[in-house]
Amino acid sequence: MKTMCIELVANRFLRKMVRVLVATAIREAAAGADDDALLKLMDATCRRATAPPAPPDGLCLVDVGYTDYDIRHCLIP
Repeated sequence: MKTMCIELVANRFLRKMVRVLVATAIREAAAGADDDALLKLMDATCRRATAPPAPPDGLCLVDVGYTDYDIRHCLIP
């Protein structure tokens, strides 16, 4: 069994975004694409340039981090 570890860091993700990023990374790696292939795809205006979302099987969330915050920003006025 092959294992791939992908670390994604952001302040938010869109629905299925991680699965699309993973599927596209796997597709590009299998095709022997250049190291900057994913960066070029991020600039693409056509969503069809990316792979369809990877199935959720095998994907796991390892960690979630939060920066320090001011409790006053968490309260509804």
